[in-house]
Amino acid sequence: MDINKGIKNLGHARGRKMPEYKKFCYWVDSHGLRNVRRNLEGREIEVREEARVPCRVLGESMNIAFIAPPAWDGFCKRRTSWYRRSNKVGRFLLVSNSSLDHLDIGGPIIIKESNFKPDHLPSYQEILQLIESEEYQNLKPDVWEKVDQLDKEFYQRWFERYQPGEPFDFDKIFAHHSANHVNFIDPKFLIDVDGIKFPYSIADSIHVCSSCPEFFNILGSQWSTKYVVPCIGAVQFAHLSKDQYFEVRIQRGNDTNKNKG
Repeated sequence: MDINKGIKNLGHARGRKMPEYKKFCYWVDSHGLRNVRRNLEGREIEVREEARVPCRVLGESMNIAFIAPPAWDGFCKRRTSWYRRSNKVGRFLLVSNSSLDHLDIGGPIIIKESNFKPDHLPSYQEILQLIESEEYQNLKPDVWEKVDQLDKEFYQRWFERYQPGEPFDFDKIFAHHSANHVNFIDPKFLIDVDGIKFPYSIADSIHVCSSCPEFFNILGSQWSTKYVVPCIGAVQFAHLSKDQYFEVRIQRGNDTNKNKG
């Protein structure tokens, strides 16, 4: 099924040829990572490590890179704390510009640009209703709501850059951060493609925090496909297009990674 064709009447196509941005992501254990590095580096293909900012591996300049568990405690420790509450904890993430399926490390998560644009984003009242989700309240990490002043200043700088003249209200922005995660945990806003429903990001990049959990299936892994907007960190560090929706799809037929931690 061509999902982009299926959604053309549900959202607004951008009217331009989409770039060939694509990433293949694989969760592996230490043994799987070691085998991949031995294979690739034996052919003089560099495998880079991203040690502090997980979303950086989404940049096109990163041909093949991996994220080790300590990286989730780096620059975005609070924002990516969802990793430590997930079944991915302790595992390594390989991200490549091309398929690594020939290395027998399981089916990938495939990320590519999409022409999807939702016709409706929730009102602030609907945002507040979303974060009442019992499933979200039980799952959220203890540190998620412990936002320090530096964090608030980071978001204020970006908010004032892109929305000058509008009052900065961090509590309102943080409600959007939380609700966006909810819509992949216990979604209320979905698109329907040929009778199949998929969740999507419910805010623009300024109002999204830590899109890594959705890009890398830390959150929303129960969905075969979802549509994800990069957070402002991914815009800054990976140079992803602000407010662009990306299709995140599990490759079917071989989507269970053999290298479980």
